[in-house]
Formats: sequence, structure tokens, C-alpha cells
Amino acid sequence: MSNVLIAAFTLSVGHTVYAKVEGIEDPTFTVTTPLAWAFYVVGFGSAVLARRAGRVAQVSVLAYLAALLWISVFYYPTTFGPQQQTTFGWFENDVYVGLLVTATYLGVQRLRRTTLTPQ
Repeated sequence: MSNVLIAAFTLSVGHTVYAKVEGIEDPTFTVTTPLAWAFYVVGFGSAVLARRAGRVAQVSVLAYLAALLWISVFYYPTTFGPQQQTTFGWFENDVYVGLLVTATYLGVQRLRRTTLTPQ
């Protein structure tokens, strides 16, 4: 779960830098805004927290992922205008959300104490 979150936030950082270079960034979320820095600190922090076995840590990460998925579905599309809809923009959007869903699935299984091993 932690590695999946690291991959998701690394991809997101890459897209944020790409958007800056291409001049297509959302003015409220750029490499120079405190919001972006705070988002990535919390995001990578959640990846570290996901390594803890405690129930409180796991529920906290799952609540954070639920919020991110809500934002991904209901808020992000309002900022994803035609200018941002590049090939890399779509790739980052879809893979990032897919990684969040995968991390959520893994977190729920871990919370349920389900072991995911091949038969």
C-alpha cells in the first residue's frame, strides 16, 4: 500500500512540474504554491503512515484516501480544462486515480486482516 501511494504521489509531482514547464498549470496548485507543498507533504506522509500496522493509522490513511477519491471524482474535473487535457494529463489523471483506488483496496484488505497471497 505504501509503495502504491509513493508511486501515485511521485506521478502527481511529475505532472505538477510538467504543467509548470508547459504553462498549463492550475494557478491555485503550482510548484510554488504552499497548497501544493502541503498536499505532497501530507501525501508522502500518508505513504509512511501506511506502513504502520496500528488500526488508527490504517483508518486514518483510508479516510485520507476516501477524501482524495472524492476530490478526484467531484472537484478535479472542474479544473481539468481543455488546456490541461494533454496525453500526459489524461495518463496522470487515470493512473493516479487508479493507484489511489488500488491503495484503498489494499488498505481495506489490511484493515480486515485479509492476507493477499497467491494460491
